[in-house]
Amino acid sequence: MKKNLIIFSWIVFAGSLCAQVINSSADVKELKVNEQVSTHIAVGEPIEYVDISTDNVVGDIPIKNIMRIKPIEGDFQEGDIISMITIVTERYKIQFNCVYTKDRNKASSNVDIKTEDMASYVNVNVNMPEIEMRRLAWSIWNSGNKYFDVSRELYKLRITLNNIYTFRGLFFVDVSIRNRTNIEYDVDQIRFKIEDKKQTKATNFQQIEIEPILSINEGETFVKEYRNIYVFEKFTFPDEKVFTVEVSEKQISGRTVILRIDYADVLNADAFNRRVLFR
Repeated sequence: MKKNLIIFSWIVFAGSLCAQVINSSADVKELKVNEQVSTHIAVGEPIEYVDISTDNVVGDIPIKNIMRIKPIEGDFQEGDIISMITIVTERYKIQFNCVYTKDRNKASSNVDIKTEDMASYVNVNVNMPEIEMRRLAWSIWNSGNKYFDVSRELYKLRITLNNIYTFRGLFFVDVSIRNRTNIEYDVDQIRFKIEDKKQTKATNFQQIEIEPILSINEGETFVKEYRNIYVFEKFTFPDEKVFTVEVSEKQISGRTVILRIDYADVLNADAFNRRVLFR
């Protein structure tokens, strides 16, 4: 009797599981594809993960929030489901069944995905979504300066620290450059390092380069003024070291200016108030 009860329970469980699978597959959207058409899927956030379930479809991510796919040539019939695409962003996920069509005019070339069409997803690897980082960075851009005496001038270029904010284990570093010449400045690279304050011997000099996870100004050329806000994962360093921002020019004899930020200035990082966070 007990054995029959166990078997019956497994049958009920399996039936329930099948029903769940059928219901979940009904939520998968359809995407008509053709080997002569590249299909571009645009989502509102950077793409963190993609899965193409078969080799019948190839794809790449040419821009961080756009996925491009195209089926390979094969013996497909009209209406065949040739693959399933899974896209996971910082906060959402969505799935598509790639449905083959012989008529290239029926294939989707551009697909814009709205947030409400995606399922919510908790990504443990994302501290803060990029869209939220940008919102906070722009709120800093529109605020007044908190720092006034952290700067350096060289070659008539003045580089200045405007603000440092901290939130959820992130640093928002606001830096500007004022060009007092009429010579256009073409930025070659901007590097961020933690290095020794004093260099006694070249062999003992230590530096660690760190990379921002986001910046809101992608411009590389300016005439008079340049400003950018860089977002970093939280970092700390001892008092005998310094955080540097090094801006170099593209010319062979290019002008290079370095801003040195002491740890005491980092410790004075401001916090976002509730009005900025929740408006």
